[in-house]
Amino acid sequence: MDSRMIEINSDTLIPIENHFCVAAGPGAGKTYWLVKHLKNVLHHSQRLKKTRKIACITYTNVAVETILNRLGTNVNQIEVSTLHSFLYKHIVKPYASYLQSEYGLNVKEMSGHEDKVVHFKKVKHWIENHPDAHQLKHPYSVNQLIKLEDNIVPLTRWLQHLTYQLDEHGSLMIMGDNKQAYRIESSGDKEERKYLNKKCLDILGSDFLGYKKLYWSKGIVDHSDVLFFSYQLLKKHSFILNVLQAIFPYLFIDEFQDTSPIQVEILKLIGAKETIIGIIGDTAQSIFGFQGADPSQFSSFSLPEMLNYVIKDNRRSTNSIINLLNIIRKDFKQNKNRNIHGDKPILLIGGRNDAISKARELCGGQEVYSLSRDNITSNAMRKDVHGEISNDTLIEELMKVDKSSSSNKYRSKVVVACLKSAEYAREGDIKKAVKILEDIKKDISDKEEKRKLALKSLFLLLKKYDDYKKKSLYDFYSFIKNEVSPEISKLVNSTAKTYYEGHTYEQLALCVNITEDISMHRTIHKSKGDEFDNVLIVLKTSADLNVFINPDLKNNEEHRIYYVALSRARERIFINVPFVDGNIFPKLNSLFDVINL
Repeated sequence: MDSRMIEINSDTLIPIENHFCVAAGPGAGKTYWLVKHLKNVLHHSQRLKKTRKIACITYTNVAVETILNRLGTNVNQIEVSTLHSFLYKHIVKPYASYLQSEYGLNVKEMSGHEDKVVHFKKVKHWIENHPDAHQLKHPYSVNQLIKLEDNIVPLTRWLQHLTYQLDEHGSLMIMGDNKQAYRIESSGDKEERKYLNKKCLDILGSDFLGYKKLYWSKGIVDHSDVLFFSYQLLKKHSFILNVLQAIFPYLFIDEFQDTSPIQVEILKLIGAKETIIGIIGDTAQSIFGFQGADPSQFSSFSLPEMLNYVIKDNRRSTNSIINLLNIIRKDFKQNKNRNIHGDKPILLIGGRNDAISKARELCGGQEVYSLSRDNITSNAMRKDVHGEISNDTLIEELMKVDKSSSSNKYRSKVVVACLKSAEYAREGDIKKAVKILEDIKKDISDKEEKRKLALKSLFLLLKKYDDYKKKSLYDFYSFIKNEVSPEISKLVNSTAKTYYEGHTYEQLALCVNITEDISMHRTIHKSKGDEFDNVLIVLKTSADLNVFINPDLKNNEEHRIYYVALSRARERIFINVPFVDGNIFPKLNSLFDVINL
């Protein structure tokens, strides 16, 4: 711990005209502190006047709502949003016209930013017109890349994972991760990853910009594009910085450990003049490496005359839970602010459904929230699905199997869209549920008509949910064709029909990723920033218990993920694992009460 750090607590007021960094462990009350600081700036700043604002950036929409609720009526001069929403609203949307000529961005068609999508029509057009297409040779010729499923699957996956990275000169490059360019080949009980040829990927990768422009020309902008365009605009048009700094003399960023290098550079540009930058975070809670987040960004971030603070209190958890957190994290010992001993953590060995039942029993019937490492497990917990649920690629498999003609491809696209829409709506994300249904109505140009049809379809999907949720995928397809989209093609005897009949609606529903999950059964990533009285952490193997035996939060993101999960609990923590290797049992006995289910 940096000796120059000033130790504070969640009630401490700090100077409002200095850049600052607040390091705070889980349960430290940093949201409470941040809201208090926002109010302090609002009431005492001499620079806000009537028209200027405080910008408060946090990582998720759930966190935005939490801060807004705590601010109450003090929100007129405080703008709370996610970073992408802030950048889109104040940089990309108003100044996108400056990007038209260089990047071919269709400003008129832009309507917000969305998840990354890969439209294979665009992929096909890109490859056929690639400036180096003549270099693509057998077995990766142009025709082989765009027509053979064995090439299409890894190619699509590769393009789905494109990212932006800064080079040593401060320029942004579009990068492909060749480790993502694979398909899964099954042989008996074994699954093997087959990768596209590196030379082929290098040839294609020389024109990533041409690929992105195909989307931009249609006004399609994804979340990572927002960062790309924001950075380009700020670097090339300094007056935009002047406008931002005139509007926002203060910019505070929560969960800063989850920012990427590009986001950090954007924030440094904004803070280079009169805007006061404040960052709040914790390196041990950096768990978004797959999105480019780097925990060292927090510890190394600096601006002139920045003041560094640390909050060591844990206001959330019982002493027993804090003891466990302090065992895992050697460099940062939290103070026991509540000073309530609480129940010893419990290790439940056996099936996940038995574990949640036992945890509820031990909590006297109180609610128990389950946190899982992956999406399919959290969905299975939510739907009370028993047994093995290892296959999370069923939706991809359906699209692959049901693709022998363009009409079949449209059929599977409609079925998947309806399935996802129903699941999004069931979890409260109506906006996303409607949008996905609008997207399959490409033949309708009238936006109002398209929206009406989408809402009508969603109404039917929700009304009949109990009728199809436990039935086969074929039954769901039949419902879609009869009542939602009669235009989709018939399903005749084929490999596709066998797939539809051999899988259930529920199996594919488990593969749907609920983005803004506020249910009682979430992934660990989606629990970030929240807290619950009783928490059950669902582990898959005995090896996952290594976080308690040989913890390494600095270098091991998986360990940081489980640290975040453990720290969500206020009163009781339960760990569930199907089995435990005998050689680590003695070490676990000292940490947990152990119950075999």
